[in-house]
Amino acid sequence: MRDAPRRPMTRGGVLRFAALLAMFAMVTSWIPMSVPSDQLEQFDERREQLGGDEPTLEEQCSSITFEDMFEYSKAIFDIEISSDWNSAQVEAVAWVNGSLADDVRASLDTYVAAVYPSGDDGWISTDEREGVRAIASECVEHTLTRMGMRDGSPHRGGDGTDWKNISWTENDVLVEEWNLVPPQHSEIRDCTGFGSSSDCVEVPVAPDSDRDCDDEVDASANVDECRMMLWLNATLTISNIDDPSEFTLAFNASNMSNVEYHIKFPVTEGLRLDMWEECEGRDVEVETGDYAGIAPLRGSCVGDDSSTYDLVENDDGSLTYSFYPHMPQWPAGEDLFADFTTAPIPVDNPPQWTDDAPDDESWFPRASGGAQVIANWNDIQNWFVDEAGTASLEVSCRGDEGLMITYEDREISMDVPRGEAGEVTCEGIDRAGQSSGNRTWSVGVPFQISTSSTDLADPHPITLSPTSGWPALNVEVGFTSEHDNAGSYSGPYSLYMSEITADVAATSTVPGPAYVAIRVTGDGVYTMEAIYDIGIEKASRAPVMTVNSEGWDGDSWIMSGQFSDPDGEEVTFTLMIDGSSVGNIAVDGNTWSTPTIYFSVWAEGTHTVEVTGCDASGMCTSQQRVVDNSHLFVEPEPEPNAPSKPSPRLPMMGLPGLILAASAALIYSGRRA
Repeated sequence: MRDAPRRPMTRGGVLRFAALLAMFAMVTSWIPMSVPSDQLEQFDERREQLGGDEPTLEEQCSSITFEDMFEYSKAIFDIEISSDWNSAQVEAVAWVNGSLADDVRASLDTYVAAVYPSGDDGWISTDEREGVRAIASECVEHTLTRMGMRDGSPHRGGDGTDWKNISWTENDVLVEEWNLVPPQHSEIRDCTGFGSSSDCVEVPVAPDSDRDCDDEVDASANVDECRMMLWLNATLTISNIDDPSEFTLAFNASNMSNVEYHIKFPVTEGLRLDMWEECEGRDVEVETGDYAGIAPLRGSCVGDDSSTYDLVENDDGSLTYSFYPHMPQWPAGEDLFADFTTAPIPVDNPPQWTDDAPDDESWFPRASGGAQVIANWNDIQNWFVDEAGTASLEVSCRGDEGLMITYEDREISMDVPRGEAGEVTCEGIDRAGQSSGNRTWSVGVPFQISTSSTDLADPHPITLSPTSGWPALNVEVGFTSEHDNAGSYSGPYSLYMSEITADVAATSTVPGPAYVAIRVTGDGVYTMEAIYDIGIEKASRAPVMTVNSEGWDGDSWIMSGQFSDPDGEEVTFTLMIDGSSVGNIAVDGNTWSTPTIYFSVWAEGTHTVEVTGCDASGMCTSQQRVVDNSHLFVEPEPEPNAPSKPSPRLPMMGLPGLILAASAALIYSGRRA
């Protein structure tokens, strides 16, 4: 069969095809030539043992101790350090009696809620118990051990000392329990939680008043069958012990009672305990693993004897160090330090005065007379040195009966005379009765202070009237508003026998009371720093304001400038127009500016703009301007309209217009054909 002959395309057909092609090109030009392929959403996944909204198990456990997890009635920890001093084996047992067992069950019920849906319902089950065992073992791995060990010279921590060098060894901690779910509980029942195993049973976390954890034991037997027991088997990792011939073992005993620690050291010839200290005063609100506060001086700790220790030499020649923390009240902070060494026992020498102690026949200046403490333990602990530590010394102080000198609570107190100085004699005596020797000091008020004016000037006159009998003094004088040391001092001025008046610079003060700060030194004079309130007041001065610019910008008006306060006080601003508060003043450094004021919305006429700056003492200053907005209301003369010029180009039709035009052309051409 022959193909039909092709008919030549007419002119009209060509035009219609061209029009269609143009329409297709215009339409498709608006369609993206490529579509982005679907991509996998990128995100960081954080694996959480306890749910995505909760901190990880490591995060929760790393800031607590074993005692925070299990509050026990009594516990015994046996720790044996390996021969290389890099690790230690731990075996521990803890008894949880009475209502403490209820607390542990309640805490664990809440804790496992993130793992078992049945958690936190007031019941503890055998299914949850398996989860508790797994979680407890893993959690203990991250808890704080309370112990630290550092070799080298004895020390007590402070900057540069990290006591956290003993940690639990990962994957080597096992926690077991007995009686978490008492099998004879009078209220035991099958588990009611969804997904419980077939043999699952549960008991309430808190039994009734009869302590009904075993229905076969009569309550009259007075035996608490609700009690629990815990066992811990673990390994400790010890870091940075290179030379065990001399080391310090520190232990945080805060909030611990009825616990025993027995630490067995490897056989080390000549190893002995050089010093043991019980240090009270840890701030228990600070992170458990750090020494909270200033590290004490070795031998200066003041203990309350709530903790004790003993040493046992074992048959194999090793040494076991045992200590027994027992805080009578919680919360209470305590640290135990034990210094071990292989060095020979030193000769028991008498205590010695240190270079920090006041020299014999020194003078103790005091700001005022009367009964007061003239030296506390922060000072006294630096006055002596002894092999057994300063805290072991008896400090004996005496003088004239009228001075009423006492040494109690590690403080020297006396009735300081206001006239002629009184004499105090002190010494340190060790446990063998050996004395440091006596030192005698004169204690009194070296001068009286006064002023001729109570209105603070700069400089301000201060008069010092010396007390007879005192040696020459070097006196520095300054002013302060905080009842603390002055920012700067004038002097030193020499004070001896004759009254002096010094003109003292009154810098770094704010309006209000101005206190006089005094610093006293001298040859053979114990340094004194004191603050005196002699009724001087500093008056406040108003802020200084200037206007740098003002004027119109179209129909708006603005004003700006600079400010300062002579007394250094904070300045606050207000904006008033015709007596009404409007808007806020913008402040940047020492500059101020009004907001843009659109006077076209205000009534025609004059308006008063006032900016006021006030300091913290209520002293104010202001800048005022009268603004006339009448010109904004003048109607302008109408201007004749300019003749419009014809456009040389056709207006753009856009895509819809082009499509319509092409369609019309197509239809028209078809009709012609």
